[in-house]
Amino acid sequence: MTDPQKVKAGLERARDALEAVQVVVEELRTKEVTVVDWQHASAETGVLLAQFDRAANQISNAFGLTSTQQRVLAYLRSRIGQKVPKEELRGVAGIYEWARRIRELRVEHGWAIVTNVQRPDLKPGEYVLEHDQPDRLLADDWALAKRLRNSKESGKDRGLKYLQALSPRSADKDQLAYVMQIQSRARRIRELDEEGWEIQSNVDDPSLAPGSYRLASLERRPPRTRKAIKLRHTILERDGKQCQDCGRSPDKNHVTLQIHHRVFVSQGGTNDPENLITLCSDCHAGRHALVRGQVVDELLVTDWEEDLLDA
Repeated sequence: MTDPQKVKAGLERARDALEAVQVVVEELRTKEVTVVDWQHASAETGVLLAQFDRAANQISNAFGLTSTQQRVLAYLRSRIGQKVPKEELRGVAGIYEWARRIRELRVEHGWAIVTNVQRPDLKPGEYVLEHDQPDRLLADDWALAKRLRNSKESGKDRGLKYLQALSPRSADKDQLAYVMQIQSRARRIRELDEEGWEIQSNVDDPSLAPGSYRLASLERRPPRTRKAIKLRHTILERDGKQCQDCGRSPDKNHVTLQIHHRVFVSQGGTNDPENLITLCSDCHAGRHALVRGQVVDELLVTDWEEDLLDA
C-alpha cells in the first residue's frame, strides 16, 4: 500500500537535490571557469545526484517497488513492445548497476527483454520487453546455459551441446558468450561447421541476428561435404562476406550469400578458389537466368548444376 507521506518527503528531497545542482551550475556561469573549478563542481554534482537517487529510491519504496528488479520490470511492462533507452532505465533503477538486473530478469525469470543482439532494428542501449508475461522456454534455455557453463568441457563442446539442445531454434550472441566463455567463439563455431555440423548463421539465413547461430540438423554431414564447408568459409572470408556483384551483405542488407562457380561444373568448372565467387541469392539467380526454382549454394549441393543448369 502506498505511503503518501513518504512519497511527499521523497519528492521534497529530490527537489532540494536538483535545486542544489542548479545552484552549482549557476555559480560557474558567473566567472571564468578553470579546470579545477569544473572538477570541483563535477564532484559536488555527483554527491547531489546521489542524494537525488536516494530520494527517488525512497519514493519507489513508498509505492511498493522495493527492489531494482521490480522497478525496471514495472517500467518495461508499462511500455510493452516499445523501445526504451538505457538512460530511462538508469533513472528508473536508481542504481548504476541496473544492466545486471536486466540480465537477471532474462536469465533467472525468462522475461523476453531484447536488445540489438536479438533485433538488428534496435540501437545499442535500447531495450524492448516483447511480452507481458515471462517466457518459460527462455528461462529454461538460460538454465541449461548455466548448467553447461559450469561443466569442465571445452568452450567449443559446450557451444555444440547448447546448439544441439536448442535445435532447430537458434542461440543468440549473449547466450553463446555466456555458455562458451571464450573470446574466439565465432572461430570455434566455424570449426564445428567445418567438422560436419550444419550450423547456420545470418550469412545463411538473414532472419538470424549477427552473432546468432542455429544447428539445422542433429546429424553430422559426410566427409565430402565437410571439405566443401571449409572451402566455402575460405571463399566467404576472401570476399569479405558480401556479394561481389552488388556489394550487399547479410549484416547490413539481410541477404543470403551463396558460392557460385564462374565456369559451371557442367562445363568443366572446378572447385579451385579462382573459379569460385560469393554472390547474394538475387545476383546468383541473375547469373543463371533461371525462371524456376531457387538458386542454392553450389559447394553444398554438389549435383545441383547437373539438374538445373544448361550445358
